[in-house]
Amino acid sequence: MTAPAPARLPRGRHGLSRADVASSQRERLVAATARVTAEHGYEATTVADILAASGVGRESFYEIFNDRLDCVLAAHQTLLDDLIDKVAAAYAGDGEWVERCRTTLAALLDWFAADPPAGRFLLVEVAAVGPEFHSRFEAGFDRFVAIIDSGLPADLPDPGPLPTTNLAVGAAISRVYAEVAAGRTEELPRLLPQLTYEVLVPFLGEDAAREAAFAGL
Repeated sequence: MTAPAPARLPRGRHGLSRADVASSQRERLVAATARVTAEHGYEATTVADILAASGVGRESFYEIFNDRLDCVLAAHQTLLDDLIDKVAAAYAGDGEWVERCRTTLAALLDWFAADPPAGRFLLVEVAAVGPEFHSRFEAGFDRFVAIIDSGLPADLPDPGPLPTTNLAVGAAISRVYAEVAAGRTEELPRLLPQLTYEVLVPFLGEDAAREAAFAGL
């Protein structure tokens, strides 16, 4: 998440190894890149903006990253990994499969709602990078699909020839993207019942998905 960047290192002697210093600088640069790019957009964000927000010097920046694009892609990967870790942990929890799906979606929505700039950076602004982003997006999509496939129960209805998990994951990402792009990221958790229905439909069919998603509401 785009939590406040790690504190700047004290001037002078601090007893930290060169590796520790580089790690701290990298964390600060990644956090600043996500915040600044979410605010200004990829095209308008400069290395100078990232340096000002992170407190890292230009020479140190180029010791860690090749250029702005390299830094932006590193920030994107860091956030994506964090999101996937949260989703995977939720899906691996206790309970019946439908309940674990709901819990997983809740974790997804809460992650975005907790940090709107991170969500905008992850899904919207970095798309301006072009082909490199699109290949990374596809790889991330495949990781989400693999998580869901890893825990599918054997007694689900026969899905037929359609790529069921791809449809379910696509429904979730499309809905989240639409809300983030429209500036409604903080409101995402209220969509949990509807999104649960949309994700379960390819697996269960409309009636069973509706019952599972809206039971008790």
